[in-house]
Amino acid sequence: MHLEIRWIEDLIAIEQTGSLSRAASLRCVSQSAFSRRVQQLEQQLGFLILERHAKDLKFTEAGLVLLNSAKTMAKQLNDTIALLNNMQKENNLSIRFAVAHSLTSQFFSHFLQFFPSNISHFKIQMQATNVFEGMQRLKQGQCDFMLCYADHSLLQTVSQGIFQSIQLGTTDIVPVCLSDAQGKSQFDIHAPFPLISYSPNAYLQQLVAKILEQHQLQAQLQYETDNANNIKDLVMQGRGIAWLPRLTIETELQQGILNLCDATLAYPQQQIFLLKLNLTQRESIEALWQHVLRQHTDP
Repeated sequence: MHLEIRWIEDLIAIEQTGSLSRAASLRCVSQSAFSRRVQQLEQQLGFLILERHAKDLKFTEAGLVLLNSAKTMAKQLNDTIALLNNMQKENNLSIRFAVAHSLTSQFFSHFLQFFPSNISHFKIQMQATNVFEGMQRLKQGQCDFMLCYADHSLLQTVSQGIFQSIQLGTTDIVPVCLSDAQGKSQFDIHAPFPLISYSPNAYLQQLVAKILEQHQLQAQLQYETDNANNIKDLVMQGRGIAWLPRLTIETELQQGILNLCDATLAYPQQQIFLLKLNLTQRESIEALWQHVLRQHTDP
């Protein structure tokens, strides 16, 4: 049999009013039309749901069971609608960023300082991720922006016309290791050396692999992760050589804690982009996008 959603509301209205005429008024239909709907429901079910000959209008035993089920379904529906409204309200008050691991600290903090004042009250949510996972989250609407390393050829490949991009800056990806007591590199990059590198699903791993192949370096892979901050920690422990974004180790290089192994083996001018979906319609997202665009557009 086929039950209609209006019957749920009809049953609840009868319980609330105790009268077919008042229930009909509550449901904005005539009493005769409302009575026919109740009769149609009883015909569909094959049993009576109301005791019409009693002094007061009452539900039959079967009708009470059906009424309780109707009230449960109505509550579930109302709860679901309330949840969706809260989710929408939360989304409207939040701006969600997927951020490449090595950009989550200094770079992202610096980026936040230049947010326009008209969205300063929004909650900022940051999801640390690798580049390709972050782009997938952006495509699926799990974040509003992606802050990542990329180049124009990569963007053209993965974007397929659904991303917009703004280049925010550049940084060199440089080979570094811990300095020894004399301030020199602890490892010789032109001899066999322990390599701390990125996992295959990380964007920067492709850059490192290209450098190793082009210069025929004798790297012995010791550790592998897609988190550049973890790689930096391992380098600081003296575990090997790694290619790290210069912006993440500028202080350590200036203080002599880390040493640049060979500047000619760096990947220069790696681009940093902010991405968003073309389909995004929220005013706060578009306001931030236009603000960033004005800051990074040549006059």
